[in-house]
Amino acid sequence: MFLILVILSGFNCNKTTDAEIDVVGEIQKVMEEQNIPSIVACIIKNDQIVWENYLGFANVEYEIPASRSTIYSLQSISKLFLATAVFQLWENGQIDFEADINDYLPFEVRNPYYPGNKITPYMILTHSSSLAWPHDNDPIPDFHHFYAHEDPPLISEWLPEYILPEGSQYRHQVWKDFPPGEKHLYSNIATSLLALIVEQITEMDYRDYCRENIFEPLGMTNTAFSLGQLNPELLVTPYSGNNLPMYPFSSRHYPAGFLNCDLEDFSHFMLTTLNYGEYNGSKILERATFEKMIELQDAGSGYAHLWVHFMGDRIGHRGGGTGYSSFAEWHLAGDSGFFIYSNKYHEEIYPSGRIYELVKYQLTKY
Repeated sequence: MFLILVILSGFNCNKTTDAEIDVVGEIQKVMEEQNIPSIVACIIKNDQIVWENYLGFANVEYEIPASRSTIYSLQSISKLFLATAVFQLWENGQIDFEADINDYLPFEVRNPYYPGNKITPYMILTHSSSLAWPHDNDPIPDFHHFYAHEDPPLISEWLPEYILPEGSQYRHQVWKDFPPGEKHLYSNIATSLLALIVEQITEMDYRDYCRENIFEPLGMTNTAFSLGQLNPELLVTPYSGNNLPMYPFSSRHYPAGFLNCDLEDFSHFMLTTLNYGEYNGSKILERATFEKMIELQDAGSGYAHLWVHFMGDRIGHRGGGTGYSSFAEWHLAGDSGFFIYSNKYHEEIYPSGRIYELVKYQLTKY
């Protein structure tokens, strides 16, 4: 039952309570009220984990507790790894952000409403390509199909069918009626196109590229897009809004939202960010490149290059969808940050949510 909560604390476990606010106890109350199966949270300060907690169950039916090794879906936080991959190519002179994306693709892509306007990698990095979300209520067939027992199709196989007018799955709603570069519109399908560009430039499957150039250098050994590459016993069970268990799953737009990772591995990426591209002697980006990647591009939306700026000089990203919630936030000026995972979608871990505020409060004690 959700009311049964298993609490495992890591570093500084003697500091998980406070005279004024019992952070863990208050999170438990929210979990009970909202029927949240599990919460995993971690705080990093001055190059080390200073607080971590695993509350509830990775699988409720079998009473498997959430732990440091439980693997969750990062959802849209996955885009931060795509940004890193693209900026690695930029650093090596392999991509021009102002070039026409057709310079890198095996087929020509244009917004049918504006066929004379080029689309650039920069536009995709800033969600301004005019290639739509798509939202769940857009009648675009099978875009959000769940792949629970097999890998989704290759990007090069499915994406042309959705964005080219002659494609079998094409619907005009996938493009918006404004010129590329004019407006910012968050898009999973456009960022999948950016991952295809990575594949075309490197002649590697995007998943292999990330493994060799990001995960392995950062010691992220329990991280993968493909569920089949991970220990099934460590995969969290996602739960629907009415608390029905589901199989772990992926989707065709996996570069935009279906990277799987445990707490230990993501802490390495957190530390890499706080060190501007370097972790434990392994540098995946030069500092100047990293700074360019996170530089604010649109004050209205807060968009950098797939990264997001929040109020108060904070950067990060949120993720969420059926069965999962995730949130990561960095305070570069304070050399600190935190992240939160859950195996059910809910608003409590995002800014203004109670769990978010409790973890943020805990950070102030370090």
